[in-house]
Amino acid sequence: MKIWILNDYNYNKYSFFFEMAKSFYKERGIPIEIEIKSRENIWKSLFCFFEKPDLKLADIIEIPHQWTSLAAKLGLSLPVEVIAMDFDCNKIFEFLKKTMTYENTSNFFSLPVYFEIMALFYKKDMLLRVAKPSEMENLKWTDLPVICEKLKKKYRGKNYYPFDNTNPCGYITSDDSLVAVMNRSEGYFSDDGTTVNTHKDEVVISLSEFLDLAVKGYFPLFEESFFDMGFLKRNLSSLAFSFRRDLMEIKNIEVCRFPDIMRKNELVRSYNFIFFSGTSLIEELRQFISWFYEPQKIIPLIKSIGVFSPFKSDPEKYITKKELNFYLKLIENASPIPNRTVYPSFENALNEVLKNNCVKILSGDYDYLRFKEELIEVKGFTEYLITSY
Repeated sequence: MKIWILNDYNYNKYSFFFEMAKSFYKERGIPIEIEIKSRENIWKSLFCFFEKPDLKLADIIEIPHQWTSLAAKLGLSLPVEVIAMDFDCNKIFEFLKKTMTYENTSNFFSLPVYFEIMALFYKKDMLLRVAKPSEMENLKWTDLPVICEKLKKKYRGKNYYPFDNTNPCGYITSDDSLVAVMNRSEGYFSDDGTTVNTHKDEVVISLSEFLDLAVKGYFPLFEESFFDMGFLKRNLSSLAFSFRRDLMEIKNIEVCRFPDIMRKNELVRSYNFIFFSGTSLIEELRQFISWFYEPQKIIPLIKSIGVFSPFKSDPEKYITKKELNFYLKLIENASPIPNRTVYPSFENALNEVLKNNCVKILSGDYDYLRFKEELIEVKGFTEYLITSY
């Protein structure tokens, strides 16, 4: 049996899966080969399979949840019921069911392994010099540039940025900026998924305001070794957006909601297993999922990389009392990244635009009007795919 695991900045994820494979082999005598793959590599492999079907995909593949509908549409993912025969969907959070289905049907084609939820982390000792605790508890997006400017003037040390960039890719992605877009609209897509909203002023403004954090020097882009440097840990930054809880390990760290305007929901992304439709190891996969997919097996992973278990009964088992009340409120209003057939292609196109404009910011060539034109091009490309599908 072969499992493809998405690469991660936290090596504990790899250790967990390698040890899990050893334990399963010891108990059931079924060997598991674990391979670490980048998101780009898995994306290419899914489509290359149709050109070279002899190059089989892994039996189990970890994907961002928003790829589920596409994998089902392409016929690459088995229905969950085929493998997880005793799966009780009532044990997982209700919002996660949206990450598992094909489009808006009730048919499950992936299983959530863990999920993440966006929040704003800040160094309490540093922020108290420029803002009151009550301001951080009810922070609005319009307050953020003001606080950043105060921080920039207060801490003039070399390499200081008000914000740490916690995205290992070094630039601002569609995941990062979606929550800002949710502050003013329903998101990148219309509610029925038939149109793309990247031409609308509220979406363009939200994206450009996020990019402005970098334009104004509040947020580092492609900083050499910025992730290894740990800006927050070394007091070279005071704030950070993050989907994960691992920043809570830093001294004097606090957490609050992503700055709001009129947002009702909290952005969530899940990472799910799909089961390759071309596998010849159905019985082995059933044994593995019945053995693996339970709280006591998954919680060690959850703890080690600072994410959340898909099981409703688990939060108090891995979240500290300090975090519990805060995150439970966010989870109550959790809204996953859309799981639509065209979303992965849209995501790739938007990420390319965002990456190119982040490069332009560094070179001083960023232009708002050209950025707006590129967003309209993304709209046209995606809506063509919608009609094609």
